[in-house]
Amino acid sequence: MRLKFMALVLSMLLFAFPTVFHKLSNGVFPSTEAVEKKEIPGKWKRWRDFVNAHFRYPLPPMGEAPKSYKGAERSLLPDSCGSCHPEQYKQWKTTLHAKAMSPGIYGQLVDMWKSNPEEAQNCNECHAPLAEQQKRAKLGAGQITNWRKNPVHDPKLEMHGLACAACHVRDWRVYGPQKTETPEGVNDTTKSGAHAGVERTPFFSRAEFCMGCHQHTFPGPNGKSIQNTYNEWKNSLWGQEGVSCQSCHMPGRAHLWRGIHDKDMTQSAVQIDVTLGAEARGEIVTAEIKLTNSGAGHYFPTYITPSVEVITELEDKDGRTLPGSRQINVIERKLSSDFSREIHDTRIPPQESVTFRYRRGRGEGAARLRVRVHVRPDAFYHGFYIQFLKNQNISDLSRKLIKQARDNAASSSFDIYDEKFELKN
Repeated sequence: MRLKFMALVLSMLLFAFPTVFHKLSNGVFPSTEAVEKKEIPGKWKRWRDFVNAHFRYPLPPMGEAPKSYKGAERSLLPDSCGSCHPEQYKQWKTTLHAKAMSPGIYGQLVDMWKSNPEEAQNCNECHAPLAEQQKRAKLGAGQITNWRKNPVHDPKLEMHGLACAACHVRDWRVYGPQKTETPEGVNDTTKSGAHAGVERTPFFSRAEFCMGCHQHTFPGPNGKSIQNTYNEWKNSLWGQEGVSCQSCHMPGRAHLWRGIHDKDMTQSAVQIDVTLGAEARGEIVTAEIKLTNSGAGHYFPTYITPSVEVITELEDKDGRTLPGSRQINVIERKLSSDFSREIHDTRIPPQESVTFRYRRGRGEGAARLRVRVHVRPDAFYHGFYIQFLKNQNISDLSRKLIKQARDNAASSSFDIYDEKFELKN
């Protein structure tokens, strides 16, 4: 990873919710140690060799499609892939992978491709990694570096973000996981048939396949990388048991990658318990609100962009909040604006809990206690876009896109818990 422009943080935040964390739909998932010792069929024997070869960056151009390729085989556009893989395409279209070149990202890149093309390409490493998605191409290196218009740039493909080919096609050779007729899968690498066959490897099913975009390799404040999801997973019980990212985010190999923007997925990550104190019968209202990261194989939440607010307050019989009774506890990792300093980190590690204590005078008219857990998936982005729009030097197109992104970020919030507890007289 060479992402340097820290404003372009990934919004594809992931939560895991394994109900039986040591099993897959097709059998028991082997531990990391067992996989390392097992004889691996296919072209690569170690995951490092595969990942280093498959995700070297910048990715080289595909070149001319083989003459044997016909029709949709000659296209890198996702809808062409969908002509033969309709279910995967239908699922992909609903995801943040498909929207990786969102208004918020593209709104920044519009001007950056002109002013700082190297940074723009660094951002595209995760948001639109194919050579054919880059507006400009670099010639030379060091002091003689020159940037020119990319002769293989495809504007339509660029706007599809993390397209199918970003994971599955290199030099027009198609790559994928082993088939699942057995718990271990079948090594059925072929050289004939549709798109001249397929190169299969079990490493598509390992967490390391996701690591390039979900783990920064450069250091961050307080000794933690800014994007630290892989390390969080590796140090958790899920990582120790070998339960991969795909087990939860691609159940049954579904191309969904649901995360913190999805209410059901987020609810599945955390258990919420509220205990009303005995004092609630009198003049004082006390409560304990306990959140347990019971389902995520990494911190809840895993990145610096979301904020989870635990809102506790007293209401009257008509549902109006009593003045001065509201308490807000925030679960997030907050950094300074230049990303050099960690202000606080109140996130919940896997299988751990945090308890917030509430204590307020009951107040006249208090009828119930309300506890709400409010998720703001794009909290950081919303603030960043507001600041970005204060720049008077951005282009009209950039301003238009960032305004759209600001509004999208403001409207992405939701509640995963909202309960009211009647107070005794």
